[in-house]
Amino acid sequence: MNASLGLGKYRDLLLAILLFIVLDLGILFFNFFASIQLERDASRINTAGELRMLTQQITKSLLTLQIETRDGLLVQTSMAQLGQGTAAFNQGLATLKASMASGSEFRAFGLDPEELRGMLRRLENEWRPLNDAIAPVLTVPAPRLEDVEMASTKAVARNIRLMGQSDDLAMGVEAAARHKTGLMRSIQVAAIVLALLNFVFIVFKFVRRLKAADQVAEAARQETDDILQTVSEGLLLVGADGRIGGQISAATPRLFMRPVQPGDDFRRLLAGMLDAERAEEAHTYLDLLFDPKVKPALLTQLDPLQEVPVQSPGDPHAKPRFLTFQISQVREEGRIKELLVTVFDVTQKVQLERELSATQQAARNDVEDLLVVLEQEPLLLQDFLLGARERLADLNQALRTVGREPGACKALVEDAARLVHGIKGEAGALGSTGIARQAHEMENTLAPLLRRPHLEGEDLIPVVVELARLQDQVERLHRFFLRVGQPVADRETTSTLDAMVNNLQALAQRVALSLGKQVALTARLPEGGLPPEVERALREALPQLVRNAVVHGIELPHEREQLRKPPTGALRLDIGHATDGSIEVRLSDDGRGIVVPHLRERIAQLRGDAAQLSDQQVLGHIFDPHFTTATEVTEHAGRGVGLSLVRQVAEKAGARLKVLTQPQVSTQFVLRFGAGSA
Repeated sequence: MNASLGLGKYRDLLLAILLFIVLDLGILFFNFFASIQLERDASRINTAGELRMLTQQITKSLLTLQIETRDGLLVQTSMAQLGQGTAAFNQGLATLKASMASGSEFRAFGLDPEELRGMLRRLENEWRPLNDAIAPVLTVPAPRLEDVEMASTKAVARNIRLMGQSDDLAMGVEAAARHKTGLMRSIQVAAIVLALLNFVFIVFKFVRRLKAADQVAEAARQETDDILQTVSEGLLLVGADGRIGGQISAATPRLFMRPVQPGDDFRRLLAGMLDAERAEEAHTYLDLLFDPKVKPALLTQLDPLQEVPVQSPGDPHAKPRFLTFQISQVREEGRIKELLVTVFDVTQKVQLERELSATQQAARNDVEDLLVVLEQEPLLLQDFLLGARERLADLNQALRTVGREPGACKALVEDAARLVHGIKGEAGALGSTGIARQAHEMENTLAPLLRRPHLEGEDLIPVVVELARLQDQVERLHRFFLRVGQPVADRETTSTLDAMVNNLQALAQRVALSLGKQVALTARLPEGGLPPEVERALREALPQLVRNAVVHGIELPHEREQLRKPPTGALRLDIGHATDGSIEVRLSDDGRGIVVPHLRERIAQLRGDAAQLSDQQVLGHIFDPHFTTATEVTEHAGRGVGLSLVRQVAEKAGARLKVLTQPQVSTQFVLRFGAGSA
């Protein structure tokens, strides 16, 4: 029952407060009652005192009226004074009689009302004969002398007794009033003392309770401080205004690797720790958590604060720490008051996962390398490995000896981008996904360097690291080849055109599958094979042309159906000897072609004279380094290196390169090797 009333351990304190209120109300009501009693007693005392005065006034008025009547003088003034005094005396008696009619008022204070009533009756009995004698005098305008003399005689005879009885009545009323006043004062003092004692009790209990509550609060605060000092997680509260609460765990600044103070803006703190995109996602996520209409369970998949890399602002070269933020809503009466943020250091977990992933990837690479060695034409694989090792070794030496001349580092990075892209294309054609994947990672490292106008030697350190990884991947495949494969010694008597075409067909299928497209590559090859230097150039150039055709040329199946084309795009490779002894290599597709006006618009974003260029000059831009029509960088396109590499290979082999295109119909790339190559 007490619990339902909300009393509990504060029951005695609440009862004391209730008693204090009752006492205060009692004193208030008693003071109101006492004021009424004092007013009544004062009225009785005044009335009794007036009766004594009126007795003298009546006697004096009668004597004056007697003289004026005997001497024949005007009697109006005396008659008026006599009438006023008589009426006032009668009124006073009536008032006193009415005020003493109830005995409860007197008995409540321990008084006997009959004593005062007796005094009043005696005064009234003494007054009545005089009042009867005065009545004939007042009933006529000019009273008779005999009536006046009779009333005067009675007034003189009774004046002393009336005065004495009036005095006795006044003193009796005054004595009763004093008794009542004293009793009321005692009651007031007692009530005030009780109220004060009760107030002291309340203060004592309140202070005691407050002290006990302070002790509990202090103990709780100490426990909270101990917890915040010892937990290894970051703990903090974030208000609706984005400010951090007054208490944070000691581990929080260590985990964040930067100062964290109560009152800091949590959103600004995250902005300084995260990249711009993830920081914006985090801000949106926090806003959604403060929205009472959104259920937290629905936001789990949107949480951007999982395994977040955090870099120390004072040491940019230090290894990042990975943090996971667990955020819970703190509700009060259905309202989201704050967010409880728990921060976990998951660096070791992420590192273990990465090590495990690297181990698994290494195992997959070994299997992939073994399959490549077993399935590929030995000569193709041997030429690729020897050429890749040689080119990577030359690049490594160039990185070591790069000069300090302006532009030397920039030129080396551009050469490295083409070299790595070529190895990536050849590895993709051979089915060596491990080398292709590592080459793509190195391209990711080179990409931001290509966009910078000036480079220094220190900027090439990440390139050296990625180059070492790519060389290691190539060496792994080479070791497998030496152990399992069949190295070819007589290169001149071995043709690999069929194997190269098979690889290109497999490459086209892989790229198309990753893009949701369908494609079929057919080939027409010359009898007797090709010169080794031509084959070597084609092995480097054709994967780029095939990948470019699938990515940029062949449409998606539903787009081809809208254009009344078969859903499967057609690629055709034609290699033949011309009558003049030259070798012509033609790769064509039946895709969307190159729309020169669209290409011109893209070029206009890079140079202001695009409108003055001829159509052939516009088409020539597709071979420029880093020019691309792709809107995003993917594994297969977007860097603008592939066709630039094709042109470089053609120039190195002394071949002529041209492109023929018809919008929505086809695109053809033609390589013509001179007669000296045959």
